[in-house]
Amino acid sequence: MKIKLGIRGSTDAINHIIVKIDDLMLINANNLFLVGDEERIKIGKNLVQLLDSLSKDHEISVSENVAKEIERELNLKNNEIKKYSKKP
Repeated sequence: MKIKLGIRGSTDAINHIIVKIDDLMLINANNLFLVGDEERIKIGKNLVQLLDSLSKDHEISVSENVAKEIERELNLKNNEIKKYSKKP
């Protein structure tokens, strides 16, 4: 099963992180544009834990640009999302 990451929003403001698993789409509940840094950091840690768990049995796919935007928005510092991106 292939799992894809995406974002909803604009280049100025990311509103939601999308995790697509086949026909199922998971979207974080809080609008990232409106929540504070504490909540973004919490969402980032939870997303990394989810992806680490899912990556053991499934392929994670995310573009390099989307990975960069997610890491910036969620204050992730150690390429925790970029490690799942494939360079063309």
